[in-house]
Amino acid sequence: MTPGDHTAPDRLAAVRRYEILDAPVDGTFDHVAEVAAATFDTPIALVTIVDADRVWFAASHGIEGVTEVGVEPGLCTSAVLRDGPYVVDDAAIDPRTLDHPLVRGELGLRFYAAVPITAAGGHRLGTVNVIDREARQATDARLRTLATLAAIVSDHLELRLAGLAAVRAEQRLRLDAEERATASARLAARLQAAAHEHRRARSHRATCQLGRSPGCAEPAELKVADTWGDSAWGCVRHIEEVMVSVRSAFIADESTTGIGAYLTRL
Repeated sequence: MTPGDHTAPDRLAAVRRYEILDAPVDGTFDHVAEVAAATFDTPIALVTIVDADRVWFAASHGIEGVTEVGVEPGLCTSAVLRDGPYVVDDAAIDPRTLDHPLVRGELGLRFYAAVPITAAGGHRLGTVNVIDREARQATDARLRTLATLAAIVSDHLELRLAGLAAVRAEQRLRLDAEERATASARLAARLQAAAHEHRRARSHRATCQLGRSPGCAEPAELKVADTWGDSAWGCVRHIEEVMVSVRSAFIADESTTGIGAYLTRL
């Protein structure tokens, strides 16, 4: 990440990859915010994700009706640029936060402590933070608890990412199965049509040669061959299986020779 720049492309790409912005949450982050507020005995605690142009609240404790704020430097936007805790004891006199709207505005923020939420790839996505309207100091023990809560959020995001990947894999498998079923139905229709054309020719064996021992008793309808020059007569069902599983197989005319070698390859 470029120092001093929360809009670094690799960090923003990581934020997008987790697909968390504006997503419904399951309550886990709310519990994290509640524990953070209780640990520091502050009226406000947040779990935030820092986007390019906003700080989105994944969870909030003590703030109603607000879901995001701007990316003015001094608070979360600055906290994601640090590896460790980011603490402002008194925002009214700290030069990093003097001009921040949450300090100058109605909220009257004075104390802020945050730990970045660090993804598996090392990118800092947002923060777990606590806020008070009175100046104060943060103890090392409480900051360690805040770091643990940030790690819990990170682990939850990894589980979310794995879940999204599993859902997409299932969707791909389902789509592939549907495409295979459609292709199989089309092939079956073509085989049935071809079999109809061959039924009048009886210069071949009466029963299917493609079934495994003890063999298939269905009437032989079509001749199938492969690119090695081997061929056999078979019923529509076994011909369809061969056509689906053997890429080199094709419907042959009645003059194509070579049966034994082909049967040993099935």
